[in-house]
Amino acid sequence: MKKKVILFLSITFVVVMAAVFIRDISNGNSSTWPDAIGRVLFSLLPVLLLFLKKIPFNLPLIISYYLFIFCTFFLGAILKFYDRFRWWDTMLHFFGSVFAGFVGIAIYKLLLPNSVEKGISRWMIFLFVLTFAVTISALWESAEFLGAVMGFMEEDDNKDTMTDMLTGLAGAIVVACYAALRKRAV
Repeated sequence: MKKKVILFLSITFVVVMAAVFIRDISNGNSSTWPDAIGRVLFSLLPVLLLFLKKIPFNLPLIISYYLFIFCTFFLGAILKFYDRFRWWDTMLHFFGSVFAGFVGIAIYKLLLPNSVEKGISRWMIFLFVLTFAVTISALWESAEFLGAVMGFMEEDDNKDTMTDMLTGLAGAIVVACYAALRKRAV
């Protein structure tokens, strides 16, 4: 079931992104090719999971991934929600960090045997999830900066960058608290 959902969502998203790119090219906007390539690669990323014997992420997490990139790329960039709603970027940084934290939880559960997990304290889980989500948030912000330096994205000021980083930290704290509280006391 997971494999069919991943294939369906990947193919659907690639087709939509390709259609938007073709529309942009036909309207004379050839500068969008880096964005189009990035959107297609992000939509194909979960397809790499199909090469694993066991997909480590549950279906809600996979669907959440596509919902997140739909909100980021389609609503945010293509339909210009970033320009129309000032809170859109901040909200996506918060939820992106929360999503990254849940990916961290899934990776933690995948890599740690149950016998070892029982001996790990809530604080270690909290720190792992927090660090994982904050790192992803920082990498995302670094990619935005690199895109601006290379001319693919608009430049942001320090206030926007710090707002994004603090919002990502807030989302990371929320999901880290959730992960720690879900763990039974040792």
